[in-house]
Amino acid sequence: MRSVAVAGAVLLLALTGCEKRDEEQAAAPPPVKVEQAPAASAGGACILWDWAFIKQKIGVAFDVAASDQIDDTSTCVVQTTAGDYPDLMLSVVETTKASPAQFLADLKPSKASTLKGVGKAAYRLYTPPTAAHGPTIEIGWLSEAKQLQTLRFTFDKKAPAAAVSAMNPKLIALAKAMDTTDG
Repeated sequence: MRSVAVAGAVLLLALTGCEKRDEEQAAAPPPVKVEQAPAASAGGACILWDWAFIKQKIGVAFDVAASDQIDDTSTCVVQTTAGDYPDLMLSVVETTKASPAQFLADLKPSKASTLKGVGKAAYRLYTPPTAAHGPTIEIGWLSEAKQLQTLRFTFDKKAPAAAVSAMNPKLIALAKAMDTTDG
C-alpha cells in the first residue's frame, strides 16, 4: 500500500510539473522573426553590396554591415552576428588622378605583389595572423573609373591554411565584379 501511495505522489508531482510547464509555454510570447536589413542600408560603400552578391562571389554569408564616410573615402565592413571574424572590408576613394604607374609605385604596400587582370593596376597583400584574428588578404586596385578600391578579408583565428588559399581567387573575382567603368 505504501508503494501505491508513493507512486501516486510521484505521478501527481509529475502531472503538476507538466501542467506548470504547459502554462509557462502558453504564456510565453511567440518568437519574433527579425528581418535582415540589406547591407546597402548601412550606407557608405555598403551601397555597392548585397548579401547574396557577396555570398555568390566568396561563399561566405554575412549579416551585419557598418559604414563610414570621411571626405571622399567611403568604407563598409560586413561581419556575422556569430563573431568579429571573418570580416570583409571595402574602401572606395571616389576619384584619383593617379596613373597606373603611380598607383603601383606610391600606393602598393612594399610587401604586396602586383596583381594582373583587376582594374588599371592592382596589388595583393597577405598579412599574417595576429593574436586577435587570422591572416588577411587585401586586394587594392585603381579602377577603370579612376577610383581607388580596396577589399580586405580577415579570417578567424581558427581558419585553416586551405581556406586562406581558397579565398584568394574568390576575392579576385569579387574585385573584378566590383571594378567600375567611366560609364
